[in-house]
Amino acid sequence: MLAKVKGILSNAEHRHTAINTAIALAIRVLGAGMAFIFNLIIARQLGAEQAGYFFLSLAVAMLLSAVARLGFDNTVLRFTGANAKNGATVKFVLNYALKFCLPVATAIALLLYLAAPFIANTVFNKPLMAQSLQYIAPAIIGLSVVLLVAMSLQARHKLFASIPCQNIAHFLLCGAAILAFSTDTANLAALYLSLSLSVTASFFYWISVKNLNSFGDPVNANELWQSARPNWVIVLMSQAVQWSAPIIIGVFLVAEQVAYFSVAQRIALLTSFILMAVNLVVAPKFASFNAKNDMDGIRKTALFSVRLLVLSAMPIVLFMLLLPEFLMGLFGEQFKQGALILQVLVLGQAINVITGSVGYLLMMSGNERDMRFVTIISGSGVLISVPICTHFFGVIGAAVATAFFISLQNLLAVFFVKKRLGFNTLKFWQKV
Repeated sequence: MLAKVKGILSNAEHRHTAINTAIALAIRVLGAGMAFIFNLIIARQLGAEQAGYFFLSLAVAMLLSAVARLGFDNTVLRFTGANAKNGATVKFVLNYALKFCLPVATAIALLLYLAAPFIANTVFNKPLMAQSLQYIAPAIIGLSVVLLVAMSLQARHKLFASIPCQNIAHFLLCGAAILAFSTDTANLAALYLSLSLSVTASFFYWISVKNLNSFGDPVNANELWQSARPNWVIVLMSQAVQWSAPIIIGVFLVAEQVAYFSVAQRIALLTSFILMAVNLVVAPKFASFNAKNDMDGIRKTALFSVRLLVLSAMPIVLFMLLLPEFLMGLFGEQFKQGALILQVLVLGQAINVITGSVGYLLMMSGNERDMRFVTIISGSGVLISVPICTHFFGVIGAAVATAFFISLQNLLAVFFVKKRLGFNTLKFWQKV
């Protein structure tokens, strides 16, 4: 066994992937821990009802931020990953994306602020939620900048900056403010999150561009738009799969049910933090291999990364499936009602993990249209099935529909990876 491991790690690419994944995983563990503590602070400080208003407002902001980014998330990752040593290209790609996304994000934030009373009263039938929607509106701008900057840093393998930018800094600042000022309302929590995101976005943008040289030629802007257009649909539909359920539950059910689902969803997402850590390392590699037309390098890296995922994530999945009441109970006695929701969502995330980085495989290899088709199917499925299932079966119905379409999205992506790139990530035992 030891000899086999040594044999695998003798490959320079596999060794680089394993070492950088270990580094990314260590930082991701910190990020996952910070996110978990932040959700714990929200649930315990605010209580189930106010936490429900906060999580519902945050889900709205997340979806609207996806609209504002215009599909540039993965475009920044792909083109920066392929030209990571070209300072002019790196700077041009990031600034070009921000030039278009910032005005859109600002306009959407302003519209949400003005429309918040109407949305709270008419759409959600929750008048007390209006102010939290208004206070979280500026977070749309911060989220858009933070995610684009994090993608640029990730593409350059700057993991010690990328992960805190995307997952740690604003949670840390917001959580500290909530505790320091003994906040117990969704309104103030939303305000602190918006302020924390503005600080995080400004600081990490400066970190991202401060040492870039100006040598080399920028990429063609038309190429960026050709990539961003299908990516926009991919991001919107992926976000719909991930975040539309809390919004739909908020339309049909009381705020407490939103809180139970949101907490369960965030715990379930911890199963995929290992996948996220692996993606941080392999996504730029896929882009670089594709630029060199090295299909064998893509295949070997993809299969090796799935092995890492299966070995590391399955114990976490089993722990969550066996002890859901314990985990939900950490957020308060009321939250134990969400134990079954957690088990259902964890099963969906388990499929997400064992299929590997199939989404990035398609997008980084120029097959964005296939991924767009996959996300349209899954996103449409969620938007149609979750309202029906929520109406007839309550929050459990929403959880089942969400888990099913998360699984379907990844299995369809596996199919297209096999069709376009010639290998099946589910057969991770294949020789690499």
